[in-house]
Amino acid sequence: MHIRRCACLAPALLLGLTCLCLSRAGAQATSNLLTNPGAETGDLTGWTVGGNSNPGVDNGSFDPGINPHSGTYDFYGHTGSLGTLTQNVTLVGNQGITATEIDSGTLLAGFSFWEQGLNQGTPSDDASVTLDFLDVGSTSIGTFSSPEIDSHNGIWENYSNSIPIPTGTRSIDYTINFIRHAGSDNDSFVDDNSLTVILPAASAVPEPGSYALLALGLPLVGLVARRRRA
Repeated sequence: MHIRRCACLAPALLLGLTCLCLSRAGAQATSNLLTNPGAETGDLTGWTVGGNSNPGVDNGSFDPGINPHSGTYDFYGHTGSLGTLTQNVTLVGNQGITATEIDSGTLLAGFSFWEQGLNQGTPSDDASVTLDFLDVGSTSIGTFSSPEIDSHNGIWENYSNSIPIPTGTRSIDYTINFIRHAGSDNDSFVDDNSLTVILPAASAVPEPGSYALLALGLPLVGLVARRRRA
C-alpha cells in the first residue's frame, strides 16, 4: 500500500515541477510606467499639452452622459481641431529595465487606452495614441501610431497592442491625440492609459528559486522511482 502511494506521487510531483518551470518561463512585464494614466489626480500632472484644442480633465460634465471609463476623471479634447497630451517615460533604471536588455532587441512596448466620443455620426470626434521611441539624445528612432478609435454609441472602446522597442531607445514619448471631425468642440475622451515593457516568454529566464525547488524535487522523483521498481 505504501509503495502504491509513492508510485502515484511520482507523476503528480513531476507535474507540479513542470508547472512551476512553465509558470516562471511566461512573459514578464513591468507595471504601468505612466504617471496619472487616468487623470485621477484631477489635473494634468505628468502630461504636457500640445495642439490647439487645449485638452484637459473632465468629470462627466463636458458632454453629459459620457462619464469616465473608471474612477472620477478622464481626459478630453475640449475645443479646436487637434489636441495632444504627451508624457515622456524614461526606460533605463525604471523598474529594473537595463540598457543591455533594451539593446538586445527582445523587449516590447505594450500599450492600451480606452476611447469614447460624442455621437455626431461617422466619423465622430475620436482619438489615437502615438509612441515615439527616443535615443539617448532624445532623437526619434522610431514611431508607432494606433488607428483612430471612434466609439460614439455610448460605450467605451479599448485598443491595445505590443510592438518591438528599437535598440538604442532610452525613453518613450506617449502621446494622446484628440481629433475633431464634427462641430467646434473636440468631443473625444480617453481614459485608463497604460504603457508597459514586456520581456517575451521566449526570452524569460526562470527565477533562481525555481532552480532551487527543481533541484530539491528531482532527488525525490528519483527516490520514488526506485521505490516503485522495488
